[in-house]
Amino acid sequence: MTQDRSKQAGMLTTVEFIRFGFKSLAGIVLARVLLPGEFGSWRQLFLIYNTFSTLLLLGIPQSLLYFLPKLQHSDSKREFITRTVNLVTVLAFIFGFAIFVLRGFIARTFSNPQLSLLLVLFAVYPLFMFVTQIYSQIMLGLKQPTKTASFTIFSVAADFVLILGAALITKNLYHIVWGMMISALLQWGYARLHLAKYRSRMTFDPDFHREIFQYSLPLGLASIIGMLSVQLDKLVISGFFTPAEYAIFSIGAMELPFISILNNSVNAILLPHISSEPEKLNETYRAAVRKNALIIFPFTALGLIFARPLIQLLYTETYLASVPFFQVYLAILPLRVATYGILFMALKKTRYILWNSFFTLGLNLILNLILVRIIGMMGAALATVVVTWLSTLLYLYWIQKKLGLKLRELFPLEALIRTALATALAGLAALAPLLIFAAAWGLQILALLVFLLAYFWLGKALGAVLPYDVDWFKSLLSSAVKSFPS
Repeated sequence: MTQDRSKQAGMLTTVEFIRFGFKSLAGIVLARVLLPGEFGSWRQLFLIYNTFSTLLLLGIPQSLLYFLPKLQHSDSKREFITRTVNLVTVLAFIFGFAIFVLRGFIARTFSNPQLSLLLVLFAVYPLFMFVTQIYSQIMLGLKQPTKTASFTIFSVAADFVLILGAALITKNLYHIVWGMMISALLQWGYARLHLAKYRSRMTFDPDFHREIFQYSLPLGLASIIGMLSVQLDKLVISGFFTPAEYAIFSIGAMELPFISILNNSVNAILLPHISSEPEKLNETYRAAVRKNALIIFPFTALGLIFARPLIQLLYTETYLASVPFFQVYLAILPLRVATYGILFMALKKTRYILWNSFFTLGLNLILNLILVRIIGMMGAALATVVVTWLSTLLYLYWIQKKLGLKLRELFPLEALIRTALATALAGLAALAPLLIFAAAWGLQILALLVFLLAYFWLGKALGAVLPYDVDWFKSLLSSAVKSFPS
């Protein structure tokens, strides 16, 4: 059973990497075929959707993973799914109507007249995507992760053909948005078709809505605050600067997305273990932090060294102004060796997560508004980094004072120092050929190889990379090779 769950988790992680790969490719293609102002408008559409869909969905998708597994009878499951889909559809209509009515206000707030027309089309998007967003959660709640994976692959394929097809053929933002809408319609049709067998007679039950909202509203509130904290710098930049300037900022002002996928995968394994075996909490958490550092520290160094050629390669010289923002955001990466909130979840102290979210959002808003006025767009990046570090320090204080856990036992300080030292020395070795000769592409590749070899050798020499880490990596490569058809 444990092996089956590991395979299912691995399958879901794989398809999420596929989704991430497509999003990255789409961003690269659109940055190349659209003018910076149009690309900024495209990104602002999703800034609006991601921010306010979290507000409207009220934590309902997360609640499905709690309620559905508890329902034993198939009729109860069908009734619950039907009511949830109907509720989400109503919320989607509210969101779509709000976008349509407020399109002029949003365009003026973002100083982007083009958004007013784009939002007429985009107002239909929530009607399709709200249902597709909960489809995956429904399938997971029914313990059918294969269907979730299949739907993800279908969604990626539809977006790939219609969005990238429209981009490459027409190079017109409005046609690209139309392609996105058709893709969303196909995904909605897929979800509705596969949910048809769970349809039951539609009835209104106040108890159902009361129960689901009692559970989902706290989750929704935390998600809303978390989303606003993440998107706040981009909302502020959209309000103060042009769409073209926002496009430059948004490319640089991001954490490496695959790091969040890594953290989510680790958390999926870590939380059940530390919840069911609290006596092994320190040991389990400590091991996860050490292994995360082996991946995250070198990626941080590589990002700093190769930021300029990476941005140039992916997004062309047009977006080289994004490099400083990208490098500043890399200062957040070392914090991602650990997931601090997971300890409060495992020990049923979730109120501290909510308090930290309020602290992060409030301080982030104040610092963003102050620093953006003083030093421009870089102020938003610096504010986000500073607040993220302060948020982590607050978590660490609570972990020791409120949870009664010793930081020295949770965090392998010596191992982290060894990993950081191996990373720093490898980084200096990689910089040497670039500083001595030039930054030509051939030397960039040479510098990358020097870094990888130096990091591996120094990691082993300093005791950061242990023998079983090497064995694990070899087995991972072997599994990857075997997965390809011969």
